[in-house]
Amino acid sequence: MNIIAQPSAGPIQLDKQTANKRMTAGLGGGVALEWYDWNVYGVMAAFLSPHFFPSDDPTTSLLAGLAVYGAGFCARPLGAVLLGPVADRISHKRVMLISVTAMAVCSLLISLLPTYKDLGVTAAIALLIMRLIQGLATGAEAGVANAIAIELAPPGKEGHYLGLIGGTFIQLGNLGSSLVAFLVSASVAPEAMREWAWRIPFAVGGVLGLLIIYLRTTVPETLINRAMHRQDESSRIQETTGGVWKALWSVRLSLLAVILVIGSVQIANYAWNTGLPNMANTVFKENSTYVYGIMTLMVLIWMSTAPLIGAFADKVRPSRAFTLLRLLLIPCFFLTLLYSEKGIVTFFFVTVFGGAIVGFNMALYNFIATTLMPRAVRTTGVALGYALGVSLFGGTSPYLLVWLQREHIAWMFPVYGSLIALLSVLVYQIAKKRGRLYIGE
Repeated sequence: MNIIAQPSAGPIQLDKQTANKRMTAGLGGGVALEWYDWNVYGVMAAFLSPHFFPSDDPTTSLLAGLAVYGAGFCARPLGAVLLGPVADRISHKRVMLISVTAMAVCSLLISLLPTYKDLGVTAAIALLIMRLIQGLATGAEAGVANAIAIELAPPGKEGHYLGLIGGTFIQLGNLGSSLVAFLVSASVAPEAMREWAWRIPFAVGGVLGLLIIYLRTTVPETLINRAMHRQDESSRIQETTGGVWKALWSVRLSLLAVILVIGSVQIANYAWNTGLPNMANTVFKENSTYVYGIMTLMVLIWMSTAPLIGAFADKVRPSRAFTLLRLLLIPCFFLTLLYSEKGIVTFFFVTVFGGAIVGFNMALYNFIATTLMPRAVRTTGVALGYALGVSLFGGTSPYLLVWLQREHIAWMFPVYGSLIALLSVLVYQIAKKRGRLYIGE
């Protein structure tokens, strides 16, 4: 019997409204912290890179810092492979606690790390290790949060609820990193920002982690069991790790679709969240306070529109909403060509107006990825697809944007992003025609 081909059963309704709110707070808070800690490195890369990768050329230092940023993504698939089956078979709560604890501790350690001046190349290696640990820990986070969120969503409002968990809370983390960077930059002299104040946003992430760890420890495992480990026929496949991987292989087309759906939007996400602001701060020497203020505005737009985009998908069907918004991303990529020289007004236009289209896609991609996976392997499938998509495409995006700009072939970046976006739509439509959509259609 092909037990994974059955449509996902309806969402599980928790008995107590307070328990549901606690689950949402634990899930959403952890997602927000993960993205805060992950994004804050990118936001601060222009300032921390010279301390760990000194060079006479500031762009060379930045590229080295962004390479470490990308290396962290490479650890995510391994984290998904190791932790995804644990979540599907044993405990989602344990995996969530591992993830949030590792993120917080590593951010705190980065805020205290000695620099190249103190330890030489050992400092750079330590920084790399911190990012690799964070990558490992977050490898399963997206899969766990999305898999539980889709089960807790009210019937017919899955897109709206995923827009909240996988959209608004994600952007809350991004907003926090941009806002903290803005406040620190506005509060200290430029020299202090370059010398030591860049450490403050990392320390804030570590302290906030204590609160999120508490929220997740108060979520009863029984609630997660009710949502994800019901004793129905489809859950029997979770009895062995080998069974999980066998089931995932049977829906490999869905996995490929998840990789491309996530990877193509992450090219844009990290170009706008990391590549453009670092290019503004390092290459074009813009006022960093203005840059972080503009970034904060962009993230506020993303945060406020995410549930609305999810509700739009519920109304018109997820497949239609995804196809429309993903095709709109193609002309958006070409807006990056406008920012080819110093100009804060141009930076504002590209970041806010182009970034709005990016934000609409960011609000929907977690929901779309989750619809492509059957319940029995949903955590592992989404986690692995997410990790591979972000590692292959998102993690390299800021480096490519800055490097291609330096080599005077910036036009290649939007062409590359557009081709991957088109490919994601094509593979998604093939998966849909072959019956590989399990929710919302």
